[in-house]
Order: sequence, then C-alpha cells, then structure tokens
Amino acid sequence: MKRIYSILFIGLNLLWLFVACNKALTFPPGATTPLPMLEGASARLHWIGPKYKVAVQAVIKDEKGIETVQLKNGEWQLDTAFNVSNRASFSIQDSFLVPKDVNRTQHTLEFLITNSQGGLIKKYVTVEDLSSENLIPGYDPDELPPNIEVVKPTVTKFLGFSADPVKVDFEATVKDREINDIELKLWGAAADGEPVDLYEKITPADDAAKKQYTLTRSLELPAGKPGLYQYIIRSTDASGNKKTMGGEVSVGYIDRLYLSDALNATEVTAQGYDQAGGCRGIGTIYSMKKQGANSFLIDYYYPASGAENIRFVAFMGNDKPFNNTGGTQAGINYTLDGGNVIGSNSAAPGTLTVNLQEAGFKLPVTQKGYYHVTVDMTNRTISAVPYTPALPVDAVKYPGWSDASPWQYLSVTGPTITGSAGGWTEAGTSPKLVRDPDNKYLFTGTFQTTGGSSNMSLNAPLAALGGDVWGRGWFRLAAARAAMKDDYGDLITTVGAVGASTGGANWGFSTSPAGTYKASYDLVLQRFRIVRTGN
Repeated sequence: MKRIYSILFIGLNLLWLFVACNKALTFPPGATTPLPMLEGASARLHWIGPKYKVAVQAVIKDEKGIETVQLKNGEWQLDTAFNVSNRASFSIQDSFLVPKDVNRTQHTLEFLITNSQGGLIKKYVTVEDLSSENLIPGYDPDELPPNIEVVKPTVTKFLGFSADPVKVDFEATVKDREINDIELKLWGAAADGEPVDLYEKITPADDAAKKQYTLTRSLELPAGKPGLYQYIIRSTDASGNKKTMGGEVSVGYIDRLYLSDALNATEVTAQGYDQAGGCRGIGTIYSMKKQGANSFLIDYYYPASGAENIRFVAFMGNDKPFNNTGGTQAGINYTLDGGNVIGSNSAAPGTLTVNLQEAGFKLPVTQKGYYHVTVDMTNRTISAVPYTPALPVDAVKYPGWSDASPWQYLSVTGPTITGSAGGWTEAGTSPKLVRDPDNKYLFTGTFQTTGGSSNMSLNAPLAALGGDVWGRGWFRLAAARAAMKDDYGDLITTVGAVGASTGGANWGFSTSPAGTYKASYDLVLQRFRIVRTGN
C-alpha cells in the first residue's frame, strides 16, 4: 500500500511541474498570445562588381520583448539568425552575399520572429531586383565561361584486343579573357574491377597562354581488357566562370560480332556472293544478334568432327565484314588472323583469347548438334546450350517430309546449272545436295554454274512433290531483296522454304563468278553456305 501512495505522490508532483513549466503558454479564456510586429521591411538585390548582395532593412517591435529573428531564403541557401535578448525594438540594416541566379528568379525573404511570451509570426518580403546594372561605374565583368573546342578524342570506342595499353589522345583549344586553369580527367574501371583515375591540372604560365591554350595529352587505359570510362576537360577563368566538356570511352565493347566457320583463308576469299543482289549471306560468316551491352547470340549446328575452325570477328562503328564497293558487298574486309579476331582458348574452351596462338577455334562442347551459342565480350567467355530443332508440318513447303522419313536429297535447279538440261525443275542429271548421315536437316554436295549464274533454286525430291513440280517444295529467296537483312540491318541473301515457285520473292538465288561450288543447306536454320572451289 505504501508503494501505491508513493507512486501517486510522484505522479502528482510531475503534473505540477509540467503545468508550472508551461505557464507562459497558458492564458485565461478569451486571451491571445501577444505577437511581434514587422514594420518597414524591404529587400533589394544589387550587383556590385563581381558580387551579388541582397540589402535588407526592417524594424521589429514587441512590448513583451523580442527573443529571436530568423531570415531565410531557400534558393540562395540563406539562413541567418539574430539573438535579440528581449529588446522591445530591433532594427535590421544589413547585406548578404548571394550567388548569381542562373535564370532570373523572383525571390522572397522569410522572417521568423518569436517574442519572450512564446508568440511567433512568419512574414514574407518580396525582393526587389535591381541587379540589371552594376553599381560600380565602368565595371565590365567577364561573365562568360571559357570557350573549349575539343578536337580529340575522335576515337572513343576501342576494340581492346591488343596486349598494348589503350592510348586515348586528347586535344582541345581553350580561349578566354584570362584562363585560370584547365583540368583533364579520365576515370572509370575495367570489367575486372581495376580502377582508373587519371587527372592533370594545368595553369597557363604567361599572358598569351592565359588567353589561348592548346591542350595536347595522351592517357593510357589498361591493356587487353574491356572497360567503361568517362573523361572531362574543364576550364575555370579568373572570374570564376567554368565550362566542362566531356564524354565516354569504351574498350572492348563491340558493335558487331560475327561467327566465321571458314576452314581456311580460301573459304573466306572464295565464299558465296550474290551478284544479282550485290550482297553476301550465302558464305562462311554469319551475324550474331546483340543482346544487352556486350553479349552476342547465334543458333548454330556444330558437327564436332574435329576439323572445325570457329572464329569470332569483331567490328566497331560502321566497319563491316564486306566493303561497300561500288554500292555492293563485293569486297572482303577481314581475314582469319586479323587484329579483330578472337577464338576459344584451347586450354580453357569456355573462355576466349585474343592471342590466336593460344586459341583452339572450337565450341566448348564435344557432341555434334544444334546449339544456342552465347559470346560474352565483357567477360570474354563462350557458352553453347544444346537444343532440339524441328521443322513445321507444312505440306506445301516441306512436302512428304517427316522426322521419321526425311528427304534423301535436295536438287539444285535452274537453266544456269550444269546438268539441269536447261530446265527449271529437277532433271535426271540435276546435281544434288545429299542428306548428312548425322543430321537429317543438313544437305551437302557440289554444283557447277555456267556463264549467267542467276535465278537458281533448291527443290525437294521430285518423288515427294506428288506431280506438283511448280506448287510445292521450292527453296528460293525468302523475301524481296531489299527486305532481307542481317542482325545489323545489312542486306543479305536468304534462301528459304517458299512453297510454290512464285513464293517468297518469286526469284532464285545467284552466284558470282561462274564455276564449281561446294554447298550445304540447313533446313531449320535456312542457312545456305557455298564456297567456289574452281571453274
């Protein structure tokens, strides 16, 4: 019981103390808290030499005594407090440095005033802008930042396949009434986390250099590894004006990547060329689809015979595998051992190496089959995931075909084909691409063309057509020539299943020059690969 009385006694004392402490804020019914008064307040913005000041005048009155006066403006980050010490009247006549407005702004000052009785008022005063003219006669300020003309870098995307450091060249001309300093900074990180932070500050030494300075520098980035970087060129003049120019630099971030399966250099120079369309697409190099910042994908049949020569050819900017010679893709713009070629590492097949002496030029698999191939150029890795393809059931495009009973061959037809007997459909002497014993979708063989080697076709076996030689089983241009594009929007020739002879573009493929061709056709990938082997 004593404990209960003790707790009650302490509680009553605390309640009395709380009421006593807050006595100043307790008023009889009908009473109000006395409030301070703000009189004659004004604020003017002036431009004085290179500086901007806001001049403030105000009188605050309160019989009960003024406790504090606070002056605030968010845009200028102005926050000033005056401790008034209970005076009945207080005058403000002061000025404050403020930053120059980037854009002309209508400002207000906020006054927060409290008195000794706990009363508070908040008042706003509009700032009168008188800064259009400088108060110092004849003052001619330098308000413009330095002019920076960047000449270099002209190259900001680097292949990064070399073992040498990547050199980034900088050149810029800086002009101003008086240059104080120039800063050059290049920073970022390689893909493996190696940081880069290169910085230089230049102070022009003589009067001529302070008016015009030409910056020329070369900075180096880590060798042989991808990375993303930024650079700035910044100049500050004697009046404090600044200007910054900058951009991005990338190393090893590829614009275009292609898979080449040419067995040797001859299969590059003699690969198929569609002279009627002036383009490629029927040769030994295939575009890979870019996914994300630096990964590339392609579906590919890998025979795993041990003779494969899989190389990846990289290009930057508008550079491509074929030169646009006279408006065509006749010229070849790569080799198998160029500085833009990368291959799988023979010691670690799941990784890529730019050192071709260490490359095995294989996919990281041991079994033949169809694979989704992914090349990660940032981490320099390669993966191949198997998948099972299938042909759609289509009696017009694939007459008589079934997985259980695939075709034995495709015939090569057209009047320009040797053995065609001058006709458009299969003849007894027509050359044939024979089904691969290990892949029912792949057909290989040879054919020979005569002088005008254009408008040729592949055809399903005559026996599968059911007598309809014109309406079923034709393989010709899959679409109009202008509509056939690779993964990067470049024209290619695609030979696909079109059904009737009039399907697709109503036109066959062409080759150049005339001669003997080694050929293969993949039904599921619609990939026609030809290499000229002789006359």
